[in-house]
Amino acid sequence: MVRNARTFARAAGVSVAVLAVAFGSLTVAHADENAGVKPDVVGGSPADIADFPYAVALTDASGFQFCGGSLIAEDKVLTAAHCAEGQDPADVVAVTGRTDLTTNDGSETPVSDIWVHPDYSSVTTGADVAVLTLASPVSDGEPIELASAPDGPSYTPGADATVAGWGTTSEGGSSSDTLLQGTVPVRSDEDCSTAYGSEYDAQGMVCAGLPDGGVDACQGDSGGPLVVDGRLAGVVSWGNGCARPNYPGVYARVGTYADDIAGQLASGRA
Repeated sequence: MVRNARTFARAAGVSVAVLAVAFGSLTVAHADENAGVKPDVVGGSPADIADFPYAVALTDASGFQFCGGSLIAEDKVLTAAHCAEGQDPADVVAVTGRTDLTTNDGSETPVSDIWVHPDYSSVTTGADVAVLTLASPVSDGEPIELASAPDGPSYTPGADATVAGWGTTSEGGSSSDTLLQGTVPVRSDEDCSTAYGSEYDAQGMVCAGLPDGGVDACQGDSGGPLVVDGRLAGVVSWGNGCARPNYPGVYARVGTYADDIAGQLASGRA
């Protein structure tokens, strides 16, 4: 069974582990078996950045979008550690206030510093969180509040969670130029452990998804938000395929790392 961070290859041949929020049809979940089939958006819908003012697209200097993130302060973006590990800040740009990535709406702000959680080693060992410091504050986004406790209401099984991003619309498919959103239920730790065995760490991870699949994270937007009741509960991290039955998406549990993340909010400022 393949565990993956749903990778894209970045420009210049650099391989970067990235996840994308995607709303892909189960009928086209295996692209090699359905070559040429255009996926439908299943369980998700187009979104407007005005409704997700914290959503951030991370690009390289050429404009290639490789990950997502969430604005947690005017000059701080929370993303996945596997999006940021080994990156040169000079090569990363945060795009805010932009629904359609083919437009010039919003702003593009360089990243000046990258903090990766010191306990991170791989997506399946936890601590898949990183904080990017922006070269200047942004005015076209609105920071989102963090879930503050690992066992708080944001992690109640069955709670509706919202995922949003610009990633692929099917497993192995094409990415979306426009922001998409979808709703998935938070799953119990027992469900997550049944799906992923010992690779699921209930302390540092949370999973969400429909039992029958159909709505999930996929290629292109690791680091994007999982939001419950207006709070950032998770960071898109990893999974088995995309939108497959019985394999919910796995997210870094923000409440577990809230203190570490908060400690970065004052760093890098004059």
